[in-house]
Amino acid sequence: MFNIITVTMQFDPLEDRIIMDCSNKSKDTQRLWLTRRLLNKLIPSLTDQLEVTSANKISKELEQAFAQEKAEVKKIKTKSVVLKKDNPSWLVTSVKVEKSKFEFKLLFINEKGLETIGKDDNQKKAEFVLAIPNLRQWLNALFKIYLKANWDTKFFPVWIDTDMSLSEEKPILN
Repeated sequence: MFNIITVTMQFDPLEDRIIMDCSNKSKDTQRLWLTRRLLNKLIPSLTDQLEVTSANKISKELEQAFAQEKAEVKKIKTKSVVLKKDNPSWLVTSVKVEKSKFEFKLLFINEKGLETIGKDDNQKKAEFVLAIPNLRQWLNALFKIYLKANWDTKFFPVWIDTDMSLSEEKPILN
């Protein structure tokens, strides 16, 4: 299994998919392709689970908006993932989510080697463990890409800032 440490994401208009270039601790790289259909199911599931942690001392939307803003402000700038020659490239067909008190574990899966380029495996898997602030940063990056792609953002909750600036840089996450 590929353990993701850093990702760089961008929209591919020709494929109408999001590219997630990933690297692990050994600096090995893989390219994962994420479809809008898959993300439209995943995003509400993740954001609903984030809302469950609400302390309810202030409105849920306000509390979540503050948490999103705090995660963005604390984001550390890192280098983009640079793919190595002949790196595996595959379509994510499902995602399993596990949540603990402080983190989320996303397991990206390609069932039966569907649309897989690279090494021959019957099933590709990549695990992405994200502390809650990092998950918020990843969701912010997805939101920005949705805006650039002109995809409908109705699957994102109102507490994700709809006035985010659209920088030309690829969103990066550690």
